[in-house]
Amino acid sequence: MTDSPSALIVRLDALGDTLALAPLLLALREAGVPVDLILSPTARDLYAPGALRHAYVAPFAQRDGSAASRAAVAAFAEQLRKNRYSHVLVATEDQAGFRLAAAIGAPHRIGFQNGWGKPLKTIWARSLLTQAIYRSAGLDPRAPHECEVLFALGASLLAPGTRPSRDASALRALLLAHEAAPPRGVALQLTSKWERLGMSVADVRSFLDRATAWAGTIRLLAPLAERAAIAQLTEGLDAIEWFDELQPWIAAIAASELLVAPDSGAIHIAGTIGTPCVALFQSGPDFELQRARWRPWAAPSVTLEGSAEWPQRALSALRSLR
Repeated sequence: MTDSPSALIVRLDALGDTLALAPLLLALREAGVPVDLILSPTARDLYAPGALRHAYVAPFAQRDGSAASRAAVAAFAEQLRKNRYSHVLVATEDQAGFRLAAAIGAPHRIGFQNGWGKPLKTIWARSLLTQAIYRSAGLDPRAPHECEVLFALGASLLAPGTRPSRDASALRALLLAHEAAPPRGVALQLTSKWERLGMSVADVRSFLDRATAWAGTIRLLAPLAERAAIAQLTEGLDAIEWFDELQPWIAAIAASELLVAPDSGAIHIAGTIGTPCVALFQSGPDFELQRARWRPWAAPSVTLEGSAEWPQRALSALRSLR
């Protein structure tokens, strides 16, 4: 074991999931613990330079148990073993993360197990970890936020009683490579997530019309990779700010007075850097638990169910935040 602790965190997931690590990363930095992070390719540039000692992009396929993927995990573990981590924190459900931790062989390998929710996976996970922390296999009725769940993985590296920070001014430094321009205007995130979460193009356009009548020009943010997928949503709209890299998009959200977006990476960026946000979640019986788990973490926010009449309720929420 090394003389002082160092940690490798494995988070092979989407942007929102990866952003939920921010309070833990901040606490470890403040405690003087060097941290490396393994990310999925989509989250490659999510954290600003200097936020981590090193960010690795996983060189193996996610959620792939093939022989080729296992061999890539083993080769990557061999590369990482020289870093002599004291702790590997498995902050993912992807089995490759557990295999990687075991192959690295750090003295402390901490991850999640699901108890009777997934008994066979629990037995398997415990065989690869030195400490297995329980988390519900489904939505936890105790309704913890994902930031709080992930924070528990690093508790042994922190002073007793340390809590995850909700100080957006401290958390934003993890994401912004440079301080953003002064906030201006209301931003609307244009994304295919609206329809995937059950909110129609017509309703999004209805909200945009109402918001424009109230606030004037609305900043329109959109991912270039979704240009074809959101063609109907963006038809006839001018001055859309298209982004094909994460850091300029993060800076644009930071430079917005308010943000409106569906449950997606955009609300988690806003929640981390302090941009007030109206977040729309899929309507259904799980709404309250999903909202509790994934609401914007550190920024002022209103979370709404994307049911009938959401455009008017979202406009009222905007007014309450301004």
